[in-house]
Amino acid sequence: MSTILVTGGTGLTGSNICQMLIARGDKVRALVRPTADMAALDAMGVDLVTGDITVADDVLRAADGCEAAIHSAALLGASQQDPVEFEAVNTSGTTHVLDAAVAVGMRRVVALSTSTFFDASSDLPLEDAPVKAAQSGDPYNTTKLAAFEEAHARAAAGQDIVTCHPGAIFGPAPVVSRALAPTSFNRVLRGSLRGKLTRYLHFPVSWVLATDVAWGSVSALDNGVSGERYLLDGRPEDVISIAQACNMLCELAGVEYRVEDVAPSDDPELAAMFGPTLMAIASAPKAPGAMSSQRAKRGPSRTNTRLGYDPTPLDEGLAQLLAWLRAEGQVS
Repeated sequence: MSTILVTGGTGLTGSNICQMLIARGDKVRALVRPTADMAALDAMGVDLVTGDITVADDVLRAADGCEAAIHSAALLGASQQDPVEFEAVNTSGTTHVLDAAVAVGMRRVVALSTSTFFDASSDLPLEDAPVKAAQSGDPYNTTKLAAFEEAHARAAAGQDIVTCHPGAIFGPAPVVSRALAPTSFNRVLRGSLRGKLTRYLHFPVSWVLATDVAWGSVSALDNGVSGERYLLDGRPEDVISIAQACNMLCELAGVEYRVEDVAPSDDPELAAMFGPTLMAIASAPKAPGAMSSQRAKRGPSRTNTRLGYDPTPLDEGLAQLLAWLRAEGQVS
């Protein structure tokens, strides 16, 4: 029986990863902050180690005795972003996990990343596409890119590391409070059901169910090849804007309310509302969601063939989200 370290274990993706590993018989250790909502992880039998991803000694203490790690801890692109805080979590936090893996002799680290910094206009599949020459410069993108480059530099030098790059993650999770955090797509989708969301920036989004990302991450742990990257996005035919997904959910729920698509502009009100990361994505010449239309033309990707990855259709995922929100008393 393996012991797997999971960082970000109370998060939308991380809690699903913990649940999946426990269900298949692994032991799971999670590094959690003292103030975290950890009751659900405790109930499923996760070994909880209190500490912080930004503290190298805390990460090393949690890693001791673990065979491998799935690193999902991250700060996401909120409307307000402190560069120092983002660097401490997204970049230094990743370095701490990779250092700890070497120190305790882990066989592999799976690091969750993003696809915002890849060149979607390249003729290569996103699993091989180059990093864009001109980056947006927002703290989220900058710190995630630095972590990605560090991970792959180490993999090239011989450490066993793979990276996974999810699309827009939504869906049920064991830790409800974190699954509905202010930066989550779940919260945006719930807002439309409650009639509180009037408009959203228009850009193509590759929607992916949290359980699919968890499954892909675990498969990367088992079946991935060191130095490779895997794109855990949704189906090509399910690439739609955030407003369209909200309206699709509202229609599914029998709610007449609808959300409006808004084109990006230099309006300071939009920038204040949506923050630098989403503004950069929406304003890019070719937004990351376009990658899925490319994949449709190419057929099965390395992610599909190597990991056996087969994402859930968006309508089925939204139905799961709606049932979960109702069960948790989040919507009537």
